[in-house]
Amino acid sequence: MADIFHEVEEDLRRDQAAAIWKKYGNYIIGAALLVVLAAAAHWGWKEYSARQQLQASADFLAATATTDLNAREAALSQVAAEGGVYGMLARFRLAEAAIENGDKAKARGILGEIAKGEGADKPLRDLAAIQAALLELEIGKPEAAVDLVKDLTKEGESYRLSALEITGLAALAAGDTEKAKASFEAVKQAVAEEAVPSSGFAQRADQMLDRLGN
Repeated sequence: MADIFHEVEEDLRRDQAAAIWKKYGNYIIGAALLVVLAAAAHWGWKEYSARQQLQASADFLAATATTDLNAREAALSQVAAEGGVYGMLARFRLAEAAIENGDKAKARGILGEIAKGEGADKPLRDLAAIQAALLELEIGKPEAAVDLVKDLTKEGESYRLSALEITGLAALAAGDTEKAKASFEAVKQAVAEEAVPSSGFAQRADQMLDRLGN
């Protein structure tokens, strides 16, 4: 008797499964297909991204290895237009190429765009701001240099010492000796607060203060 009840139970389960499959089978297949397609898309994107990164790396290295300045600039411009990490590095190298060509204003423009843009991480934007500010000083625009680094003089900023030093040099260039002294004193104070003092910054600050008669 138990076997009969067992068989009936099995038949009911099969009928129930068949009914469920008949009603929801297409949905089950569709859901499973979506899972498979999503996994395939994810894998495909990873493969595509990896290939793109390898190609971008190869293009960047080939561009930087070009000895002719004009050809190098053209190749770097193409890499820069493609964006990404290597595109950003290419923009820095384009600024370097402009300096080699004697066009500091162009280099400052490239670096300024990086500094004020959102296509790069903050450390790269800050580095570009420092480099652009130094070029502004070289081409005689101290106010523009200060504007580029003013947000980097705050405590906790990675390039604070460089920003303070640039601020002092810009004040000196503008003839504001009191502001220059204050900036170089701020450099010394910031160095003293560091866990690992940056002696080079302190030495330069002392030299500038001596020249300013402090």
